[in-house]
Amino acid sequence: MSRTEISKSEVELSMPREKATGVSIPVAYRLAKLGKGFLGKERFLRFCLNTSWLFSRFSFELGGEIYGGDFHNNAKALREETLKTWIPEGGRVIDIGCGIGRWCEIASKYAGSVVGIDFDSNLIEEAKRNSQAGNVEYIVGDVTRDLGGRTFDLAMLTHVLEHIDDPDIILNQLRDITETILVEVPDFEHDPLNWLRLKQRCPFYSDGDHVREYTGAMVKDQLTRSGWHLLDLQKLGGAILAVATKDRANQ
Repeated sequence: MSRTEISKSEVELSMPREKATGVSIPVAYRLAKLGKGFLGKERFLRFCLNTSWLFSRFSFELGGEIYGGDFHNNAKALREETLKTWIPEGGRVIDIGCGIGRWCEIASKYAGSVVGIDFDSNLIEEAKRNSQAGNVEYIVGDVTRDLGGRTFDLAMLTHVLEHIDDPDIILNQLRDITETILVEVPDFEHDPLNWLRLKQRCPFYSDGDHVREYTGAMVKDQLTRSGWHLLDLQKLGGAILAVATKDRANQ
């Protein structure tokens, strides 16, 4: 196989076996040895877990500031091509907790109409200022009270459920509003260090406002007990993406 036939990803993710270490890596290992000796293994482990968690948060936030939507559209499980497959031709889409409307604008390319709704009026104002699509409407309010009885083909909840104290309530209520639901939540299992963080009682949440992190089994259980039939579940980019339709047996 010629070099031109090798995928771009394979080229980008390949590296020489011999790697330059410089000075920083040997120094870091010496400091780690001193840290274990001074603090003990468990205390030094907690220090390392907390430091790596904190710098991961810094990196994620800075990535968003520098690369904007390009970073967020490729950093988690939902991608444009995936969203496109779940929007019926001419379909009505609602983005719940839409923020500044990033996914509303993407959905507008494939849907007949899109509604973005959020409690935060400042985010909605920014979404309206940035909107380039004529088929998107932005609303400040509560999806269960402020839609005037409108219904949709697809409801999106991207990184919403992890902020809600009782997600079963909204998941049940959404069965009166939409035929299909697309949910994205953080994946606790994506980072093997989270197992250690839980054991050591260190922070493991991916955002300070979260009330829970998720496993795939938790997502499936919440959807099923709330009257939804799971169609697809994927893990990518530290997130879980699930698509479900109304369970007719529970109607």
